[in-house]
Amino acid sequence: MPRGGNYDGLAGIVAGLVCAIRMRREHAPLGRAFTTVAFRGEESAWFGKPYLGSAALLGKLTDKDLALKHRDTGYPLMFYMREAGADTQRLIRGEPLVDLRSIAAYLELHIEQGPVLEDADRPIGIVTGIRGNFRHRAIRCIGTAGHSGAVPKRMRQDAVFAVADLLSRIEEAWDEWLLNGHDLVVTSGVLHTNADTHAPSIIPGEVSFSLEARSRSQDTLDGFHRAVAAECDAIGTERTVRFEFDPPIFSAPATMDGALVELLAGTCAARGLAYMRIPSGAGHDAALFANAGVPAAMIFVRNQHGSHNPEEGMLIEDFLLGTDVLYQALRAI
Repeated sequence: MPRGGNYDGLAGIVAGLVCAIRMRREHAPLGRAFTTVAFRGEESAWFGKPYLGSAALLGKLTDKDLALKHRDTGYPLMFYMREAGADTQRLIRGEPLVDLRSIAAYLELHIEQGPVLEDADRPIGIVTGIRGNFRHRAIRCIGTAGHSGAVPKRMRQDAVFAVADLLSRIEEAWDEWLLNGHDLVVTSGVLHTNADTHAPSIIPGEVSFSLEARSRSQDTLDGFHRAVAAECDAIGTERTVRFEFDPPIFSAPATMDGALVELLAGTCAARGLAYMRIPSGAGHDAALFANAGVPAAMIFVRNQHGSHNPEEGMLIEDFLLGTDVLYQALRAI
């Protein structure tokens, strides 16, 4: 992700390597194999779909996924998989590249990416679950371009005002869903007029925007997706515009393994570490393992200045605490 920060993902890879080095130095006897793995494409910035590396490993990439186009080059994901040396025939067949029955547990360390641990003055978080999401990379609102001074309001089909109306209604609906007890966050991170009608003196005839919603509940995601579609229909009628949706990309919510959560929490308590149980608002590869039937758990390290920005922070002493919790849990497993 451009200018995304130094620790998102990378801290977990380094933590796994530190655990491997420590095991070797301490000559720790292991009852089973331990592997540190680094996944490519956990973020969705290039192709719009997250978890590309772990999905490939678990045989979860579909034909539609492999046909997704890179945002800059337009080449499909399959091209890049082939260039990287992946067994594309197995990917096409949806075969897992590892025997899932051989995996006793999947553990992941990650910065929190939000302000909760920092605000609570807790260096460590034990993740209880991971939000799923639906994402549209480019919804188009199509109206009619016109001269900004010559077309009366009643005759306009202004795509910008239509999208502004939609986003305002979505935010109002979001508030209502929160008041009704739903876990939900909504974001529109990309919003622009098209090049043909991109000028101060032109009534914009087309707007493209992204839309993402996240929740720990699949029912909430499905229901809110339907509500957005209904609002688009209503605004389309009221403002004489139409909304064209690109295919949505879905990621399912996941629950962390209860026994592993207790193991991590107990490890923190035994060392007198200040920790808290916390759901993950961001997506992680651990979600795919959990939903594939592999016991999975996560350790969060508190983060200063948020994530997905170049000011992303992490104290090394907090990282070492989290890595020690990871190591002790691995030894226990």
